[in-house]
Amino acid sequence: MHQVRLAVDAGRVGEPVTVVLEGKAREGVQPGLANGVTVVHAAGSGDDSLIDVAATASDQGITLVTADRELRRRAEALGADVVGPGWLLERLEE
Repeated sequence: MHQVRLAVDAGRVGEPVTVVLEGKAREGVQPGLANGVTVVHAAGSGDDSLIDVAATASDQGITLVTADRELRRRAEALGADVVGPGWLLERLEE
């Protein structure tokens, strides 16, 4: 999360940013808004939570980061742009 927040602060990733965490990834990371990044703890499926976020961001452009083909299909059906993890990794490493 620290790297994501640094990338947002540096302007390498545009706001708003929402990160959905599921399972053990939630441990030690508080949900809510901090330093330009909103953290959502998925109650069930992380994929379903990502789709919920995309569906409720009605007039905002959404870029979803995933390598999952089915999640890509679902997100694109909602009008989201979808990029692979490499896109985000490049921005985190700059």
